[in-house]
Amino acid sequence: MLMGAVFAFQFPSSVYEGAFTGLQKQAVSAIINFCFTTLKAVGVLIVLKYISPDIESYFIWQAVVTLLFTFAMRWYVRKNIGVKNVRATFSTQQLKTIWRFAAGMAGISLVTFFLVQIDKIVVSKMLLLEYVGYYNLAFLLASGINAIISPMQSIVYPKLTQLVATNNMEGLVTLYHKACKWISIIVFPVGFTLIFFAKEILFLWTKNTTLTNETAPILQVCAAGTICNCLMWIPHFVLLAKGNTKFGLYQNTIASIVLVPLLFWWTSKYGALGASFVWLAVNVGIVLISIPLFHHLYLKKEIWNWFKNDVFIPLLVAVILVFGARYFQQQFFNSLNVFTIVFLLMAISILYVLIIPETKAYLTKLFFLIKRK
Repeated sequence: MLMGAVFAFQFPSSVYEGAFTGLQKQAVSAIINFCFTTLKAVGVLIVLKYISPDIESYFIWQAVVTLLFTFAMRWYVRKNIGVKNVRATFSTQQLKTIWRFAAGMAGISLVTFFLVQIDKIVVSKMLLLEYVGYYNLAFLLASGINAIISPMQSIVYPKLTQLVATNNMEGLVTLYHKACKWISIIVFPVGFTLIFFAKEILFLWTKNTTLTNETAPILQVCAAGTICNCLMWIPHFVLLAKGNTKFGLYQNTIASIVLVPLLFWWTSKYGALGASFVWLAVNVGIVLISIPLFHHLYLKKEIWNWFKNDVFIPLLVAVILVFGARYFQQQFFNSLNVFTIVFLLMAISILYVLIIPETKAYLTKLFFLIKRK
């Protein structure tokens, strides 16, 4: 019952967080979230230590703080959108204006959920439990690439929507290329580090030779597939900003139709590694087919600029640096420890930042800002 109360109190906050995004007040939303998350975590320790050390007290505290959080979000949103003494009423007219987009988003969510989860189900049914563990561990690590760039959604998507609403195509194209380039700048070095140093990272983390040897090849393939998947993020946001959900729905539906038989075939033939190759194949197909089609339909004449400036340069620099670090490690270090891999990753990061014009400009701007203060 208390868990149900926590859910009920938290549910309206998702609407207010959406309003924060629409208002482009993500920084304020992050501060409020941080404050109340800290209050939840620290306050519950005090409750359990000095009031009552039981599970009911834990969830009562969670429910109270969650309710306060939702009210804080509500107050700030209403203040910023200028709502004063307006009686809330149910509006069928508002639903009519958004139902197609909402239905399209629901369809994309359902198909994407199926697309992302079906491989785990197939692998769990067709392979021994230990291989399911190897596969899930590899996928968990590879999905960290997505987690790193996920905050870009709340930053880029509202601005794209604003540019579409004001019919500012020049601004839209500029922001599109800038966002795509930053996705590449972030994703490629992280992804290729997982690919080239898969065994070392897994062993330093788990200290298990068998798990490392079994999981490393799967992680390399999953990381490559996730890199390709990330390249579609900004085009997807542009489509949503334009109110277009059909493209994503058709794309993911076709991908699912291809994925399922391929998943059964390759998993039965090559095990967990075969399942990971299905993830790679689907996302390579999205890069080779969906992205050119997207540019042809919605951003004509931008495909070459996207490939050359937004993708190829960060890709080339990341491959050279990470491969070079890997070669250096093999020549001078027979085995890696924590300090060695931290040193190599720091060297890669510093060189990468200095080579890529955008990161170098950002670092220079930050340096002069600090110096001025």
